[in-house]
Amino acid sequence: MSFSPDRPDFASRLRHRPMRRSDVAECMGLLPPWLELDAEQRSLLPALWERLVYEPGVVTGVSEETALPPGQRLQGWGTTLVMPAQWLHEVALACTAQPELGTVATRAVYQALLDGRLQVPSEREIAQANAGDGVVFLALHYYQLRVDLSSPYALRLLSMANEAYRMHHAGYRVRAVFQQASQADEPWLNGAGFRRRHAALPGPAAMQPVLYGVTREEAAAMLPGITARHVFEHQVPRFRLTSTQRRLLWLALFDESDAHLMPLLEVSVHGLKKLWRGIYERIEDVEPAFFGDAAASEDEGKRGPEKRRQVLAYVRQRPEELRPWP
Repeated sequence: MSFSPDRPDFASRLRHRPMRRSDVAECMGLLPPWLELDAEQRSLLPALWERLVYEPGVVTGVSEETALPPGQRLQGWGTTLVMPAQWLHEVALACTAQPELGTVATRAVYQALLDGRLQVPSEREIAQANAGDGVVFLALHYYQLRVDLSSPYALRLLSMANEAYRMHHAGYRVRAVFQQASQADEPWLNGAGFRRRHAALPGPAAMQPVLYGVTREEAAAMLPGITARHVFEHQVPRFRLTSTQRRLLWLALFDESDAHLMPLLEVSVHGLKKLWRGIYERIEDVEPAFFGDAAASEDEGKRGPEKRRQVLAYVRQRPEELRPWP
């Protein structure tokens, strides 16, 4: 049966979540047409993404229609890199004088990753940037299978893309956010707060890549509620959790069961319990009254789930606890 999401009887179960290594093959069908990678680049990209997907300097997520069979569920994919400072000029963050630079940013970055000239920043480097002047994000691309915005389902996907963008990029200290997309994408990017960084070049709008962006100073002039502004909100984390503890909390925010979390974190049942216990102990060291009555309960069967609920509720509102910090 063909997928007809705009039919009134279609019971959608759409959600967004972090990309997994098992998604790589399906995500290759979600590369935007304007990217125009050559045959060699396309052939090398799956192996590149097998390596990149869990890197701390890569922010990437998918929109998944769980009402569909496995292998047909991914409806949208977006990916962002934390960019090393030495690459800022090369990805055309100051491309007003040279508009053609902005049209090749993503292709140039992919090629540099493939040939080893570009290394994604390490967790330590991201932590230093978060505690310093901030990180610079370059969103390489976002694409969804349904792009006709007269379709309610396409609009639902776009709304979810904005929600996912906020959640995936929140909690960092951000200096600037840039996004490559097509000129045809400009209306929804403008609605999200992004502005074109260079003059448009000739060519079909859907095939003309353009660099959009927002700096910290530009975001400060925007009203709260705009997607681009939202990612510039930042507070200093209080609990300074370990890398593995932060990753556990990040994945758990997406309602992953323990059975799903264990292989993603490469831990056993005992190892997972130890990670949760370490999180609770660290939080209580910093703020002894954090768990209130849950800490005093003698019922282990109730105390653990209640503590987990409280921690996840907290980090949803304070995403800086999920990001690297010295």
